[in-house]
Amino acid sequence: ANNDYDDWLPSLNLAWDVSDDVVLRFGAAKVMARPQLAALSPGGGITTSGNPSITVGNPYLDPFRATTYDLSAEWYFADESLLSVALFYKDIDTYIQELRQSMSYRDTGLPLELVPEAFWDVSFDVRTQVNTPGGPLQGYELNYQHALRFLPGIWSNFGVLLNYTHVESEIDYAISPTSNTYVTANLVNLSPDAYNATLYYEDDKFSARVSGSYRDDYLQRVPGQNSNDVEGKRDTFNVDMSMTYNFSDNLALTLEGINLSDEFNDQFVDSVGDRASVYHHTGRQFYLGFRYQF
Repeated sequence: ANNDYDDWLPSLNLAWDVSDDVVLRFGAAKVMARPQLAALSPGGGITTSGNPSITVGNPYLDPFRATTYDLSAEWYFADESLLSVALFYKDIDTYIQELRQSMSYRDTGLPLELVPEAFWDVSFDVRTQVNTPGGPLQGYELNYQHALRFLPGIWSNFGVLLNYTHVESEIDYAISPTSNTYVTANLVNLSPDAYNATLYYEDDKFSARVSGSYRDDYLQRVPGQNSNDVEGKRDTFNVDMSMTYNFSDNLALTLEGINLSDEFNDQFVDSVGDRASVYHHTGRQFYLGFRYQF
């Protein structure tokens, strides 16, 4: 299999120091990202045990392509402190998705001799990667970072980090590789709303931080399996923490706590039926360790 393409990828980045502590930034670029090598493989695999399935690569895939625009304003109002707002727009004009279909082995076009004759008219779950038209994505982001150096004594070692992001997307996903039929939905693995908050403490010996992270429901597959229109994951709020104590320049004691809010992996299928498909509990995790630098 052979494929080739050429891309002209100009970019422009401007920064204007409005004052000593205010910066405006603008960026515009045409960008591309190649598919993963596994998606480009001209080979594949056939499984006849359990649920019969076929996975094949597509060596004729074009890369992801997009035109991007970014505009931000940053105010450095104190040492180690920042307040910023950023707007972004991305026109995704070439997208890659996994297309999943059910069809008899006879209709796949693969050589019949690859499987026993008893499977020629059996329905297989066929997966491959295809290019689709993509669509626009736009949003904004707010960031606040403040080292509380103005507080007295030990309190001056504290600081806060806050972030909020809102994204809107309209991506066209293929239903069939031959009918040019598409469905419009959010970009997979992208939450429309997300925010993070961190409180930290740092001195010469000891540092600690606790963080809360929220992300909205997001889609994981479009179209979904088994005639469902989508598959997705429900919103989560995770609390994590970490601490480090430096005994010397070389030796440190570390403690980490992950998923202190005890969130479940809660997944669903179908945007209308909203039926549960996975409800997985992993619990809280703690890691205690030493780090030595030579």
